[in-house]
Amino acid sequence: MSVNESSEQHAQIEKILDSLDVETTPPLIVRNERDLANLDVNVDAFLLFVHCIKRFPSLIALATTGKRIILTSEEGAAGHILDAYEYLSEYENVTYALTFPEVRRKIRVLKAVKHIKATKVGVFDAGKRSLKEIVWHKNPLLTDKFDTTYINIQDFKRRYQNVDETKAKNLAKAWMSEAEVREPTLEDVTQSARVYLAMKHTIEKMGIDVAYVLWCSQFNSMLGTKMCFAISKLNDVGLLTGCWRGGNLLPMLVLNTVAKKPVFFGEVHMYEEGIISLRHCAVPQTVADCQYVLRRWRDREGTVTGYCNLPEGEVTIVNAGQGDTAVVMQGTVIDSRDLGGENCRTTVWIELEDKTLVPALIGREFAMVYGSYKAEAKDVVTQLGIKVK
Repeated sequence: MSVNESSEQHAQIEKILDSLDVETTPPLIVRNERDLANLDVNVDAFLLFVHCIKRFPSLIALATTGKRIILTSEEGAAGHILDAYEYLSEYENVTYALTFPEVRRKIRVLKAVKHIKATKVGVFDAGKRSLKEIVWHKNPLLTDKFDTTYINIQDFKRRYQNVDETKAKNLAKAWMSEAEVREPTLEDVTQSARVYLAMKHTIEKMGIDVAYVLWCSQFNSMLGTKMCFAISKLNDVGLLTGCWRGGNLLPMLVLNTVAKKPVFFGEVHMYEEGIISLRHCAVPQTVADCQYVLRRWRDREGTVTGYCNLPEGEVTIVNAGQGDTAVVMQGTVIDSRDLGGENCRTTVWIELEDKTLVPALIGREFAMVYGSYKAEAKDVVTQLGIKVK
């Protein structure tokens, strides 16, 4: 091969990689077995462009590294791609993409998995919840599935007690000016602002990526209010923060990472004839750009929650909670209401695309994001070592 031909090949490769938006080590053109010996194996994955029928035994050694391998070629060259896949198909880490959009999708999945594995989770836990129920022991949050740090509650309490009152009140006034306010007073919203500021300071001080409040009722007596609205506002400023028993943490992480959008996280309410309803009291308004209606938490004086009227639209839902299993579904939001009384503040009704998945549900906690991300979410969950139903 002439220098010009080699230079042209490299230029074409760079053009393809630019179009795929892929960060790579310098690309290597493999023409014989010796060329593979120069391949850097200290990478996250291999993207192999197959341009001939010839196979090299070293490809098998590459597959045995366990690193993800994506086989592809110029668009339309299905024969070369599938022939190479037959050669390596016994290895679960080997997959293929017949089109460049599919290559991009698979790379997004790889990036999402890497991001989730590197995510540092900070848990707010006062230690007052009961661990007698077996469900606590079986959810991924409590089984070392994540890089988890437990927040020093006494430090958090001191930060809460030392929040600047003027700063909290000014923040509360700003929140109230942007919302429809029903029962809560300025004093009530100021208390929620104090919780928000203390949580935000704690999260930033510890350098955690995601916060999770394990059953926020543990903190009622310490804070003198509920944490619901503070959690909503943390999500609004891009600090992913969840709440309940831990089962919705994995769904939250997956959907937030894949969609790069805020998520609705909560628990199941009702199910009937292909329609499932989910509810929670902490709902970020950025989930769907809705305006808050400030209400009390289940009509308790001194508390604040924000109702969001979530719009109709296509959504992706992930259900988890027990061990290494998850369910990924697609659906359409058809209604959103504030049911009042002892109900969570926001309830949303979703018509499921495939109601045959309902018997596979494994827990009461869910996360939901607007848009169609079912395929990517399933791939991410699978590559995290979790079975998908």
